[in-house]
Amino acid sequence: MTAEDFALPRQTHDIFAIMARGHFISSNGTKDNMSRLYDIINQEENFPRLQAYFNVIKYNIERGNNYFYFSRINEGNSLIEKKLETFERYIDVIDLFASMDNKITIGSRFRPAEIAEECNANVRLKQKLQKIPMYRSETMLNKVRDICDLMARDSYLELEDENTESYKVLDSYNYLMDVINAISIYEESTGTDSNSSGIIYN
Repeated sequence: MTAEDFALPRQTHDIFAIMARGHFISSNGTKDNMSRLYDIINQEENFPRLQAYFNVIKYNIERGNNYFYFSRINEGNSLIEKKLETFERYIDVIDLFASMDNKITIGSRFRPAEIAEECNANVRLKQKLQKIPMYRSETMLNKVRDICDLMARDSYLELEDENTESYKVLDSYNYLMDVINAISIYEESTGTDSNSSGIIYN
């Protein structure tokens, strides 16, 4: 069975090339014709065709709040564990962004220097930034730069202007928020240590 049998849009290869790398297609993305690809997937006649086609090769299109991404059918435990480790890393990043005076949310635009300056002036924010494990960073600014670079690679941010280091928060940031909000911190009611805690992934 070929792509022609599914009457697929001509951008199918571009869609696959992005999402097969574990990246998101967000409605407010601009690079790689992102918003256009989002509209194509979102079209009523295209979505079921694309879904059926990608199911054949063991991918499932997941629809989020203004974004799409792939999940693997019958995903292995090792891949699930790797995702959970990634989510744990992002908990402190989301906490930092949400604690700033100008909270970073969907559609926000900012420069790493702005975050570093606010952290430098606020002890509580500085402590939150220091808590984030980016081991190669020697200064606060470089640490924020590394965080932004990581989030851009994972397609939660988009670098709009290299000269000014201006980033935009993409709709896929909702995915991080949804997953992290589904993580419940609980105190264990049993065991020898009454102060011990764990993380439940729902």
